[in-house]
Amino acid sequence: MTQIIINLNNKEEETFVETFLKKMKISFEKNEDDFELTDEMKKVIDEALKQDKSKFVDAFESLKEISEKYGI
Repeated sequence: MTQIIINLNNKEEETFVETFLKKMKISFEKNEDDFELTDEMKKVIDEALKQDKSKFVDAFESLKEISEKYGI
């Protein structure tokens, strides 16, 4: 079996190549290890980093509070 690695630059290219491979009945695997933050995500992170660190709640406590509040 031959393996070809293609680096796609955006979602449009990804959709095109995926559609093409499906139409040609070529099996493929998607590796989505690369993760890019959106501008909105970066903004939220930047705001969180500006907060008073003495008032931080750790992840487990935060999930516990969310679970209790929303019943999940």
